[in-house]
Amino acid sequence: MLKISDKENFDLNQISLTGMRAILLLGLLVKAPRTLEEIRSIFQEFEIMDETASDDILRIDINTLRTMGCEISRADIKTGFRYTLTKHPFQLNLTSEEVNVLKKVYKRVKDSANIKMLIQYDELFKKIANFVSDETIKEEIYGILALKNYHVDLVNELLQDCKENNVLKLVYKNPDTKEESEKEIYALRLVYQNDKVYLYGYDYNKQESVVLNVKRIKSILSRILNKGDIEVKSVCVKFFLKNFGITEADECETIMEKREDGFIIEGKYHTEFIAIQRILSFGANCTVLEPSDFRDKIIQKLKDMRKIYND
Repeated sequence: MLKISDKENFDLNQISLTGMRAILLLGLLVKAPRTLEEIRSIFQEFEIMDETASDDILRIDINTLRTMGCEISRADIKTGFRYTLTKHPFQLNLTSEEVNVLKKVYKRVKDSANIKMLIQYDELFKKIANFVSDETIKEEIYGILALKNYHVDLVNELLQDCKENNVLKLVYKNPDTKEESEKEIYALRLVYQNDKVYLYGYDYNKQESVVLNVKRIKSILSRILNKGDIEVKSVCVKFFLKNFGITEADECETIMEKREDGFIIEGKYHTEFIAIQRILSFGANCTVLEPSDFRDKIIQKLKDMRKIYND
């Protein structure tokens, strides 16, 4: 942003003041629609317009931008008497091919990114989209956003809740019954997986670890500091894995031993369901070592799946 001018140290003639106002006005309108009163107030704050100056000067500045190729709407009752910048010659000209390249690169990044980083990327892409002239290309960029179907304010709030381990009293829509119910959840971690955002927590009523789809959280009724130390037990699984790169490990997995033909890995998963999903995702490359009861469940799951496909 421009610094406030010092008229005692600089010779601000009419030409330089007009130029400074034009640059500042463009920046203001890019950010948001403005009324003449709002523009005047900011110009006076930066000391590039006197209090006694006429509004005609502001209208001349607006017309100057129009002469430069900017499209600025009229300020009337429909716009709340605000001038809106709809197009300007400084916009980006991207092609669909370039957006597709961006999409492919971002897909590789987002699969291993945390929620905080995804929010930052979404903000970056939104800023890029704001400077794109073609509406179709703009929509293609918005389509890249990982969190496009989420209320980012809620995601940010949940991130803070997990950081502070708050207890949330919330309304949740159950995916099975389609009914809404109140839950009391100890917030632990926010995770992005399979293009969805999940809240890992502990359900005080059920006395068990749970995973909630953030899109099914209808409202948060209250949030308080955690009720004290609780023991959230992870599902610990040790397994052997072939054809595995170190960079492919989740943050809950630790490589215990490297062998010639693979790795011994210990994973600590939030729920048994997540553990089973993760192990099955490795296919024939994975052998569960312990615990034995979990190994038996995997074997039974494979038998059930085989039976379904054979039928």
